Amino acid sequence: MAEFGSMNTTTNTPSATGSGRYDLDVTYKIAGIVGGIVGGIGGFLVALLALCFGIYKYIEKRHSQHEESGQHSQHEENIEMIQSITDTEITGLQGSGTFEDLQQEIIDSYKETATTIPAHPTLQSRNVGIDQFFIPLHLKKNIPGKTTSERSVTLPEGKIFLDEEQNVILKSLDDLFDQEIVKEIKILLFGGAGTGKSTLLVKVANSCITLGSKPLHGRFELVLWIKLRHMQQSSCVLDAIFDQILARNTKLTKHKVKGFIDDHESRIAFLLDGVDEIPSHVLQSEEGVYRVQDILHNRVLTQSFVLVTTRPHKMSYVLGGTANFAQVETLGFTPQDRDQYIRLNLPDDANMGEALISYLKDNANLQQMAVVPIISQMLCLVWKNQKSLPERITELYTEFAVALFKRRNKDMSDEQVMSNMMSIIDGLGPVALQGLLDSRWERLMFKESEFQSCLDNGLAVGFVQSEKFQCGPGERVLVTFPHKSIQEYFAACHLVKLPDDDENNFHCQLEQIGECNILAMEYLLRFCCGRSRQAAGLILDHIQEMQGDEMELQRLALLLLFESGSEEFSTKLVRPTRVDCHRNEDLKSLSYYLQHVTLPLEGTIFYMDVRKQELTLLREIYLSDSMESNELILVHYFLSEQEEELSLLVETLGVVDEQDRAQLGIVVCIEAKSWFDIGRVSHSFFCMQDQIGILGLGMIQRSPDEVVNQVKALEGCRLSYLSLCDTNLHGRVRDVRHISSSLRALLFSECRLVDDDMKDLGSILPTGHALEYLNLDDNAFSLCAVTALTRHLQGLPKLRHFKLRNIGLDAELVRQVVSENLPHLEETEEGEFKA
Repeated sequence: MAEFGSMNTTTNTPSATGSGRYDLDVTYKIAGIVGGIVGGIGGFLVALLALCFGIYKYIEKRHSQHEESGQHSQHEENIEMIQSITDTEITGLQGSGTFEDLQQEIIDSYKETATTIPAHPTLQSRNVGIDQFFIPLHLKKNIPGKTTSERSVTLPEGKIFLDEEQNVILKSLDDLFDQEIVKEIKILLFGGAGTGKSTLLVKVANSCITLGSKPLHGRFELVLWIKLRHMQQSSCVLDAIFDQILARNTKLTKHKVKGFIDDHESRIAFLLDGVDEIPSHVLQSEEGVYRVQDILHNRVLTQSFVLVTTRPHKMSYVLGGTANFAQVETLGFTPQDRDQYIRLNLPDDANMGEALISYLKDNANLQQMAVVPIISQMLCLVWKNQKSLPERITELYTEFAVALFKRRNKDMSDEQVMSNMMSIIDGLGPVALQGLLDSRWERLMFKESEFQSCLDNGLAVGFVQSEKFQCGPGERVLVTFPHKSIQEYFAACHLVKLPDDDENNFHCQLEQIGECNILAMEYLLRFCCGRSRQAAGLILDHIQEMQGDEMELQRLALLLLFESGSEEFSTKLVRPTRVDCHRNEDLKSLSYYLQHVTLPLEGTIFYMDVRKQELTLLREIYLSDSMESNELILVHYFLSEQEEELSLLVETLGVVDEQDRAQLGIVVCIEAKSWFDIGRVSHSFFCMQDQIGILGLGMIQRSPDEVVNQVKALEGCRLSYLSLCDTNLHGRVRDVRHISSSLRALLFSECRLVDDDMKDLGSILPTGHALEYLNLDDNAFSLCAVTALTRHLQGLPKLRHFKLRNIGLDAELVRQVVSENLPHLEETEEGEFKA
């Protein structure tokens, strides 16, 4: 049975008239009468034979008419014949489907297809409920006609300024369908690979299930969700409705559905997901009614609401017609929603989710990338299965690349995936490297012409994205990588191949990395060391010859050694005099180095930031034979947002040999969102004071009562360090008089202290107190108060370090007063004085 889905509405089809049409009508009537008289299967066969005979006679007569008149082409006659047959079918044999039937079938379909979302980036069989796991997206809408030219972009010819539209943030998904906010009935939702575009459309379709026949605040009577990637033969939306939404045994015909759509055009919403995923030959096809390109370019269904999604490189196609599209960009998650997504995806163990969130806080690149939903999803999957992320970041980025590639190539074998993926990366890598090592400035945006190959394939799988920008009177199509670290990974894939192909070229590229930009190249170098042992050795040799910040170069060298996994390269590192570990990966690389360094370190100072999940690493470091003779190990231990026992920290400290305890210091840090119990903290402190040489407490952005009560609970504890920051202690300084006489460092930074608090401050630091360090930054004092305080501090014989920055006074006046009253201290920086 021919149906409207395969018609071309751009052709004017004349009605069939004359004796040929009469013969066909008679044939249909005879077939119906015969079928009714005979009945059953026999009647059906007789009727079918009568129908076929009538069609044959009709075609024969029309051919005869054509030969006589010569008025129509064969193509026109075929269309006329199909139209005549279809019209007769519909008037004589149409089903009983109604508009309400169509609405119900759509709802039934969405109950099957719009209640879950993928729980895995490549395995479609793993799904979770959308109601439980959907997290709102961070959406911003461009404001037409309002632009700024503040963003500069570096290209080979120099810097240019882009005209970027100003935008407003949409507060919720409902805003997307609010006519007063969006202004248009056509919306283009764009964003990079994995930013949640498709999931958002699933959520919209899902809302139609519970809201019944009046979905989306009663605006629409039909919401038709079409996955454009499934349109492999025709771009006809009417075909797609039957292929993707309606039941196989539907009573509805395409003729009827088309009629319903025409009759309710302004009350219908089309959700067209993935313009960038529909094959170009299908998109340009001339077959069918309600073709995708005709909808986008406002040639049909001009009164219908249309929400279409795409990656940025297809935006210009969507905007190429006469329709006015509101442009909305999805930025993925907000940082808060990213953390909530992680908690939802690791529900079985709350500590596991918080541990991953805490890990990301330590890694700026991953934290930024994790606002992209697909990256967060991958991180959760790996964390759940392995209880951690891959120790080496190169492994993690390789998994990212494979996941992005396989989303568009699900049927490939693993061998094909790696081969085809690396072919694309090989094409993108030289441009990525050239941008990072540009002798004038780093480049993160590129012209299309800079890519010699693989650009189209790179766009298709999401390795790069392109977007059209206004630049003065003209336009520029610029290409970017999803994140700078992705560009660095692709650049490294190319760079590590050079030693085999052209070692001189490799050294030339490496020479472009010097003291001025070595730290900016951290991820490029780490990826290189992770992908090639040969490259790792050459890079570590290169760093060893450099001059610059010794601690930073040492930290980078440790990271590169760890990433290479080549323990024999430990001899290439300069033995450190000080090691700072502020991130999880710093602790991992230090632990690896200590396991493989040939001789114990001596006289080295270690500063480490540690959280609960890193206590195992801290224990490994403490137990290393290479830590036998060190000057100081100072650990800042940060309490998490989840309930935890400091007993684990106390237990870890128990492994330290008694003769080494004097060199060990612990400062417990209670931050704004840290969970803590005053009694438990106090108990642990009294246990730890006998295990270590230095014990301290830091409290940041806690309430005055919490601060005062915790300090009171520690009365009698041998406390060496107390830091109270960003807490209003005006009028409450006297309440912390329980400070131990053993205190060596005291910080009242940003505590809203004023002149009235100076007397109380003096009372808790009596003459003869052994305090060595005092920090009063970011308070508000008069010159008289500073004078009185510095005179009082003359009675503290061991004071060696004093800070008075940002207190509302002229820096020169502060300098004069401190120099006069504390002449043994010299200003090293503005407001900072040292002996």
